[in-house]
Amino acid sequence: MELQSLGYIGVDSARLEDWTGFATRLLGMQQVDRGGGSAAFRMDDRRQRLMVTGEAGDGLGFLGWEVADAAALETLAARLDRHGGAVRRGTRDLADRRHVAGLITFSDPAGHRLEAFHGPAVASEPFVPGRPISGFRTGPLGMGHAVLNVEDVAPLLPFYRDLLGFRVSDYALAPYPLYFFHLNGRHHSFAMVGTGRRGLHH
Repeated sequence: MELQSLGYIGVDSARLEDWTGFATRLLGMQQVDRGGGSAAFRMDDRRQRLMVTGEAGDGLGFLGWEVADAAALETLAARLDRHGGAVRRGTRDLADRRHVAGLITFSDPAGHRLEAFHGPAVASEPFVPGRPISGFRTGPLGMGHAVLNVEDVAPLLPFYRDLLGFRVSDYALAPYPLYFFHLNGRHHSFAMVGTGRRGLHH
């Protein structure tokens, strides 16, 4: 399958000062942009990894999944099309805002916005952490992982596992259905918990 790693995360929130403090002083990310009512942060050589949109909601805005190249992106888009997914090609403006060469957007069965992209931009300056840390383990493993609260795991499991190619690392069925998925050597890049609620867990 085409997806290789979690490339970036977008959070919908107008609480930019709170997110800036959390991202820099607690996590150790580097703030790189604060224009147009939004904010962006680095954690390695990529131009950005975390984006805070400035929009109301205080929840997940989007997850960006990296693929190898334009051909892999087209293969993924064609497969989603064949299975009835509403795939949109990202505009040049959107690609520029994500600092990638190209991307597509689509949603999972629960309505979470997903993006797949290729050609991430690399920063020309070294990463400078927001607090004294040695750095983050990223590279081919991606930026880390995202965990979602979901109302029902059942319709999401075949979408992520069978259609997108996530591989199950671990799972539990009680007290809630909990599934961890990997794309590479990291134990999990994505997980979902069937709590009956919808939103970003962490």
